[in-house]
Amino acid sequence: PFSDVHFSPFIVGYQNLEQRTVGLTLSAPTFLQVTSTTGCTLADLSVGGYTKSYYDDDEEDYVGGVKGGDFILRFLDASGRSEAAYYFIEQEAGKGIAAGWYANADGGAIEGGAASVVIEKGRALWITGNGLPLVSAGAVSELDTSYRTKTVGLCAIGNDTPVNLTLNQLFVTGYTPSYYDDDEEDYIGGVKGGDFVLRFLDGSGRSEATYYWIEQEAGKGIAAGWYADTEGNPITGGASSVSVPAGKGMWITGNGLYLNIPAPEL
Repeated sequence: PFSDVHFSPFIVGYQNLEQRTVGLTLSAPTFLQVTSTTGCTLADLSVGGYTKSYYDDDEEDYVGGVKGGDFILRFLDASGRSEAAYYFIEQEAGKGIAAGWYANADGGAIEGGAASVVIEKGRALWITGNGLPLVSAGAVSELDTSYRTKTVGLCAIGNDTPVNLTLNQLFVTGYTPSYYDDDEEDYIGGVKGGDFVLRFLDGSGRSEATYYWIEQEAGKGIAAGWYADTEGNPITGGASSVSVPAGKGMWITGNGLYLNIPAPEL
C-alpha cells in the first residue's frame, strides 16, 4: 500500500519498496517527479528502516545509520553490467555525512547532485539493500508506460506503478500482426517465441520464471498473449495468476518492441 494526498492535478505520495536482506533486488521506482511524465530523479528516492546514527560513548564511535556498502543502487547497461552506482549513506552524520546519495562508499559527492541523475519511467535498477526499503516518492503516473526495449541485449524494466498488477495487464506492441503470405506459403510478421521474453529473477539474479509474448501464426490457434514457452503452451492458471507487484523488476529481451504497463486506476 502507499500513502497519497491529492494536490490537483496530481496525486502524490510515497511507497516503501522492500529489498532483500541477502543478494540483489531488481526494482523500479513507483512514482514520478512531481510535474513530470517521463520519470524521476535520484533525489526523489530515499532509504528508510534504519536506526539513525548516533555517537555511542561506550563504543567511542558512531553506531547505527547506513554505511557505504549497506545500500547500493546500480544502473545497468544493455549487457546487465553496472553502468553507474550510487550509495545511500547515513553514517557518522556528526562527521559531515548527512543522510543522502553519494558517488562512492566513502561519501564522495555526486557531480551535479542527486537531482541531476534521471531515472527513466519504467526503468528498473539493481539494488543491494540489506532489507532496508527503498522509498519512492512523488506523483502517481496518470499515463501508461510504453517502454521500448533494446534491439539487442537485455533491458531491466519494472512495474513503475504503486499498485500490484498481474501479467495479463501487461502487453506488447510495435510489431506487424502475423498474416498468411500466399507467396511464402507461410505466416509472416507477428512475434515468434523467442522475440519477446520476460524473466523474473530470484535473489541471486538468476531466472526465477520466464514468460513469452507470442503473436505468430494466429491462424493456427496461437492468439496474441503470454505463454509458458516458445511453443505457445499456456501458463498454468493463466497470465492473470502471475503477480507483478509494485516496483517488481523484470529482465526483458524485446528486440525493439514495446512493453506496455497500465497507469493505476485511482
